[in-house]
Amino acid sequence: MRRSVLPLLVAALVAVAAFSAWADAAWTPIGNPRSPVIRQIGNFAVIVYSNADPRKPRPLALVDVVRGETQPAGSGVTDYRLVLNVRNTATGSTGLYQCVVRGKPGSRATTWELHGFAQYKQAAV
Repeated sequence: MRRSVLPLLVAALVAVAAFSAWADAAWTPIGNPRSPVIRQIGNFAVIVYSNADPRKPRPLALVDVVRGETQPAGSGVTDYRLVLNVRNTATGSTGLYQCVVRGKPGSRATTWELHGFAQYKQAAV
């Protein structure tokens, strides 16, 4: 029996097109960065970063999520890029930090990942 390669070729092209659309997805602003879900994601980032080095825990606490963006990462997973107002509980000082968190809303905490956490440097206007 001879099978046509055309259906396989079409399926491959559709997969490549879908991957390209996902890979080129732009960051979309979050309408309400102070929503409970976004605040929970920001709190997750602060807790994970604060406890990343067990020999030197950082005394940080989330004050507020200033702004954020999302980007689809595939399979229902989303990347969240957030700007956080964070307080050092030892000194009382606050500062802005940017984090990137990957996760799937509604999933267990063990499936969430902190991909970056750094002091936020605003672009010059």
